[in-house]
Amino acid sequence: GAVAAGEEPRDRQRLSLQVTVIPPEVLIVGGVDGANLPCVEEVEMSVKAMAGVIGKGGASIQEIEKRSGVKASTLESKEGEHTKRLQLQGTKAQVQDAKQMLEQKVVLVIGEKAAEKMRKHINGKILEGKRTESGADAAKGGVNGLSEFCKKWAVKAVMARKLAKMDAMLQRYMIRHFNPTKAKGGNLIKGYTAALMKQPQKWRLEALYEDGELDGEVCETSSVGESGAMVGRQRPVDGETEDAGATGPGGEQLIELEVDEKLGERAARIYGDVQPQHCRLLRMGRDFYAWAQETTIGTVVDGQKVRQHDGPVPIRDGSVVGVGKYLIYCEIGTPDALQLRRKRLLRGERLWGGAAAG
Repeated sequence: GAVAAGEEPRDRQRLSLQVTVIPPEVLIVGGVDGANLPCVEEVEMSVKAMAGVIGKGGASIQEIEKRSGVKASTLESKEGEHTKRLQLQGTKAQVQDAKQMLEQKVVLVIGEKAAEKMRKHINGKILEGKRTESGADAAKGGVNGLSEFCKKWAVKAVMARKLAKMDAMLQRYMIRHFNPTKAKGGNLIKGYTAALMKQPQKWRLEALYEDGELDGEVCETSSVGESGAMVGRQRPVDGETEDAGATGPGGEQLIELEVDEKLGERAARIYGDVQPQHCRLLRMGRDFYAWAQETTIGTVVDGQKVRQHDGPVPIRDGSVVGVGKYLIYCEIGTPDALQLRRKRLLRGERLWGGAAAG
């Protein structure tokens, strides 16, 4: 139709970049509080190592309990077993800390070489056990429903373990949408997840909507203005800088990623290493780019790790930029098209056929 004076034709409308911040709590199985979920694990070691770990009058193990917060108890040996087992009870984070302390203690007690030999022997036994494990059991570390999913599609343990390690958003999307027409679903899962891992990952927009996170409280969406944006760790608020219009050193808008400092050392494990000025999003001509701003940690753009010296890397509609353990989902299109696409999603339309999100 005719174009009103002063208006650009829609296809010549300037493209804009809109980004949605997907925080770790959406991507980690069990959310950020997953580390606080109750957990019971067993650790196996040689008789000599166990004696040293317990220590005189139980002094060593009490020290580990005190430092990590776990409750440790020795288990009865099964018949014919030449190793000892220790049960650790606490939160997931506490048990992980305790296991690291135990490993260090074992090396002190029996020496590096013997500890390595013992680890190999025990890992061999664990592998043996894993060979006989069912897919449903192997998927227990995944999101709710993954075990049932693996049982339904007869997924083997090796694949189930891989699925359980994928980000929680991907697991949930797969459980909802994997529905092969052929009977043997188990064999097709590998191809399906490979398609989901391919870049650009446009399905993530649909997954955000289905998870109730599109325009939600947790995943914030913002339009990147002409002067670009700086993505980085949230700056400390001193009472004065609370204004939403805060800008970076080059006058660009700030996209601040929250890192809960109260978690101490655990913060890096949950949020990753996020620098105050981690990555810039900028426009050059008609196109948009992500430019890593530091030299050691890197920024992951569409699955490739880049650092400052790599310069600006092009991003496209559906690009995913990884900063620490955060994902920044990018949408590029005319403002009208971006708005329309979201409206269609909110109406419940499926925009892409399953994983082949092109």
